[in-house]
Amino acid sequence: MRGRLAVSERLSFVGFAATWVATFLAAPAFADETWFLPADRPVDFEPSKSGWREVWGGVDAASDQWLVYSGMTVAPWSRDIYSDGWRLRIGGGYGQFGYDRDVANDPGCETPPAVACSYSSKHFEVDHSYAEALIGYHLRLGELTAKAFAGASVSSEQHLKPDPNSTGDGIQYGAKGALELWLNMGDSAWTSLDGSYATARNESCARWRAGWRVEPRLSVGPELRYDKNIESGEGEWNGHAGLFARYEWIGGEVSLAGGAAGRIDDWGTSALSPYGTVNVLFQY
Repeated sequence: MRGRLAVSERLSFVGFAATWVATFLAAPAFADETWFLPADRPVDFEPSKSGWREVWGGVDAASDQWLVYSGMTVAPWSRDIYSDGWRLRIGGGYGQFGYDRDVANDPGCETPPAVACSYSSKHFEVDHSYAEALIGYHLRLGELTAKAFAGASVSSEQHLKPDPNSTGDGIQYGAKGALELWLNMGDSAWTSLDGSYATARNESCARWRAGWRVEPRLSVGPELRYDKNIESGEGEWNGHAGLFARYEWIGGEVSLAGGAAGRIDDWGTSALSPYGTVNVLFQY
């Protein structure tokens, strides 16, 4: 088992993302070249200053795990990024996570004829990276904005130190679907729910937020997150509970969040640790 991706695998992974980046950047804007989210646009939004592209990036970190990610969405056939219509999106990220597992001190002791086994807890670290290319549709229904996406994804994992009980290293390709909902609740409150599922490594995630505008540009409130993948056992998933602050302006936003993260197993919590995220988004 290898500690890093082979050169050919890295080229395949990077080539997948680079091809889609070039395609998106070359997409023609059939709409007016006037300068995320109709419902979640700034309160002082001006159509004449809104673009048809948005880019974002961020960092997510907790005990024994971190992820750096970025992406881009374009609306080449809409007037701007706030208008209804088709969307093209790419995204990707790279990070690491670690875990502890009991491993037999004698790798052959569990092979018949059985002998008494002794175990030691060992720590393992894993490189993780992913990329995705999606097509979707943006639709506003009164105070509700819905975005649905579907497309292809690729996910890669490699142990830095071999784990004899893990067989998931390597690159996997699959399909991905995502749904993003935003609901305005009057002038001073909103709520959002984002969810996705990818067949590569059987990954599913969801995030709920409820925001109160303490001033027109600044929202604060609670957030909950759910994450599960092929490594999770039956009834096991990762959960986050915390608070966030989101500051927006014409052409962008920045969001900070923090709280407690842990592994949930049959609704029991273990391995609690603090987590923090920062995300920035720009439209042009």
